[in-house]
Amino acid sequence: MAERTQTGSEAATGAIDEAVIEDILPVRRTLRRDRWLGLASFATMLGIWFAITGGGLWPPLVQPAFLPSPVTVMKTFVKLATSGYQGHSLAHHFGVSLMRFGIAFAVCVIVGVPVGLLMGMHSGIRAVLDPPIETTRPIPKLALLPLFIIWFGIGELSKTIVIAAALFPLISISAMQAVRAVSVRRIQAALSLGASRATIFFRVLLPASLPGIFTGLRVSVGIGVTMLVGAEMVATSDGIAWMSLTAADFLQTDIVLVGVLIMAALGYALDLVFRALERRVVHWAGRD
Repeated sequence: MAERTQTGSEAATGAIDEAVIEDILPVRRTLRRDRWLGLASFATMLGIWFAITGGGLWPPLVQPAFLPSPVTVMKTFVKLATSGYQGHSLAHHFGVSLMRFGIAFAVCVIVGVPVGLLMGMHSGIRAVLDPPIETTRPIPKLALLPLFIIWFGIGELSKTIVIAAALFPLISISAMQAVRAVSVRRIQAALSLGASRATIFFRVLLPASLPGIFTGLRVSVGIGVTMLVGAEMVATSDGIAWMSLTAADFLQTDIVLVGVLIMAALGYALDLVFRALERRVVHWAGRD
């Protein structure tokens, strides 16, 4: 009898394992397919660029002064990586730009997310903070750059503030809306079970808000990289965006494209980091 029971349990375990494998295989196929589709998308864009510029194999449809070929841009990148630009190495320019973006982004996350959570949970705080945030949000931050320079000088502080001024409203509002989107039934169910305010926040509100918060962070990454260009337009002599802007004055479009591609790679890499972090931290998203 024991042998029959053991055999039956082994058969059940085997059936469960097969069911799990059958569920996992389609997911792996989908991930593999999406990975190949992503690579094909990049290859298509590169192929179109190569076809338009000729790559030295046939006459280009666009003059190299306006759009260099991928081969030329790659050679320029190698040259900049070895000899630098305007007295500074390419790593120095990249490090300075990353520092400006990183400080502004970190400050906005540390301050903006808690402010947004408080605004979402307390109507009084929302009534006080929402009008100034919503009023300043549509203002073009680049138009305030000369004013920031007058107030904070021509150093790194004014450049960091102009980036943070664009990111803070987006991050705080996304956090506020994420909290307000949490189902009231979840909170009522936690209250009916005797949960305290702290338990409701850490076990209900915060986990349910994290997907919306991560979405706001991912969107703000792209805007922050864009604002980096404006921050390096005035009173600076280093940075990737400054390098591209300076090269554009001399029609060095190959250097301009190197800077543009570096900023695009930075934004895409940071987005991938936040995607991976979201999958790790908010692994329950979409599984309600």
